[in-house]
Amino acid sequence: IVRLGNHDVELAVPEVQETLRAAMDQPPEIAARLTFQLGDAPAILDVGGARILVTHGEHNDNWNKVDYGRLARLDRFRYAAGSVLVKQLMNPIARRHGMRFVSLLKPDFQGAALAALAVAPGIVKQLFSAASLDIAWQLFKKAGSAASFAEEDEDLGLAERFADAGLEAEEAAAIEAALGDGPAAFADEETMSTASLKLARAGLKLYAGMQKRLAGTLGDEYFRLEPDEAEWADARRLAKKFDAGAVVLGHTHAARWKVADGIAFANTGTWIWLMQLPRSDAGDEAWAEFLEELRNNPRLLPERQRAAKTVRRLTAVLVDPHPDGGATMRLVQWDDGELRSLEAARVPPGGAAPGREA
Repeated sequence: IVRLGNHDVELAVPEVQETLRAAMDQPPEIAARLTFQLGDAPAILDVGGARILVTHGEHNDNWNKVDYGRLARLDRFRYAAGSVLVKQLMNPIARRHGMRFVSLLKPDFQGAALAALAVAPGIVKQLFSAASLDIAWQLFKKAGSAASFAEEDEDLGLAERFADAGLEAEEAAAIEAALGDGPAAFADEETMSTASLKLARAGLKLYAGMQKRLAGTLGDEYFRLEPDEAEWADARRLAKKFDAGAVVLGHTHAARWKVADGIAFANTGTWIWLMQLPRSDAGDEAWAEFLEELRNNPRLLPERQRAAKTVRRLTAVLVDPHPDGGATMRLVQWDDGELRSLEAARVPPGGAAPGREA
């Protein structure tokens, strides 16, 4: 089964599917079993009589969710704002300019754009221009100095996040001048520096929250598995709507686990590298050191990591039939060649409440 993601919706196009089939060149008996799923509805797995709901999880992310109704009519389909940022900004920043760190901030692409702006405003300006996107309108909601039709630009969700940075008037003016098409700006270095620090903090705020960062800790304590109120409310809503005993999501790259209120909920987490941020109570000096390292080591080469470090926690959710009926659902972690169980619960058949497994 190939399930399209919110950033590869082209897999819904029959011609694209045929191209992929041809490239895979599978034996006929295997090719006959290959199917494509849009993901417009969650999958309901029956495991030992337990109903397990599985879905990607972008349905509550307004900047990344897929308009499945329009996807069926390709002539009217428009990419979600998150996909536009990925294709036009994030991918070129990472691939052409070597700024690997922006890829680690998925799925918060607005935050990644602000972080990139804090590190390398010249590169961001260049890529916006190459994509025919009006950066002045996207950030400040005003037309740029070049001829443009801002009202035709899709709102990429950057202006609200830019405003959240809380820049002073002179700081915002310095950023605007640096991104403009006029003569080179001569804003004093201190103003640009403080503006960059604020943009970095604002850009990385949601990323830090999703990873449940504990200040100054690493290893098993680096991430908390407890979902926030919005995540838990969505899991309960899905379980009730589809009469499921367990809900499994992804999308956020943040592993989660909770068993309560008659359901088990898990987020699979991610297998990509994650980035450790400065402490939540760190001062400007620590953040300035962090930004400078991103400028000097944008590829996050391990031997050069000091302030901007990468960590990883390779997590997944496994669901197996339980010997007494129903399913055993586990959140597991891959550590040095061994699969370790972090949490486990039995999801009984017939709608009974799940119970924690020893």
